[in-house]
Amino acid sequence: MSISLQFLGTGGARFVVARQIRASGGIWMRFGATQIHVDPGPGALVRALSTVPPLRPAELDAIVLSHKHLDHAGDVNAMIEAMAQGGWKPRGSLVAPRDAWDDDSIMLRYARGFVPNHIIVEERGGPYAINDVEVTASIRHQHPVETYGLHFRYEGCTVSYLPCTRYFEALIDDYRAHAPDVLIINVLRYADSMNVDHLTLDQAKHLIGAIAPKAAIMTHFGTKMLERDPRKLAYELEDELGVRVYAAYDGWTYDAPIRGSDVA
Repeated sequence: MSISLQFLGTGGARFVVARQIRASGGIWMRFGATQIHVDPGPGALVRALSTVPPLRPAELDAIVLSHKHLDHAGDVNAMIEAMAQGGWKPRGSLVAPRDAWDDDSIMLRYARGFVPNHIIVEERGGPYAINDVEVTASIRHQHPVETYGLHFRYEGCTVSYLPCTRYFEALIDDYRAHAPDVLIINVLRYADSMNVDHLTLDQAKHLIGAIAPKAAIMTHFGTKMLERDPRKLAYELEDELGVRVYAAYDGWTYDAPIRGSDVA
């Protein structure tokens, strides 16, 4: 039994993604034998097949979207086809908020027909079963489209993913209630006065400290975060908070401990 989180992309914001300063392939999660691809943005399929050893989309059990923005879902149809081997071997689950399925759907109708199990994510919904993994949705985030964080529970351990959102206090109680062993948090902004629905580093620091995971992983970086060196910032947060904090980078794999063992 093991949990691993492989980052196929750690870039956020339109400029970073458009220039591929950092890749945007999402996160490939393994919970024992169950494989889940979360937020397959532009280039996800190429990134998956370019790893060493290559990942195998035909072995995926689910594709999960936190929301339908292109930097999180731009390659979802390519990944659906790859998971279903061009549609010849339908398999798996598609998990996404309701507005990702509507008339402005990011998922093409013919492609989603290759996946037998469709799960519509609702606020605080679930648990939704993906084999032996339970997935529960967060409170609705403050973002221009319908967006939810996701709590993945397996063998007594919880990996929580806090995607794009404006900061608001209710996030703390919502995520803390799940007692995450690992918190993945999207930190797009370093520090600015822009009125956008994304977290700054200081807001992420406050959330990590209040939620108190055993380990936190920052990802989805904008240009200012990259200029400041996310790894250096992670070390500084770790010293200040007393929590293991990592800055993900493209291709990095984090092996999460099963409960009862020490955090890596």
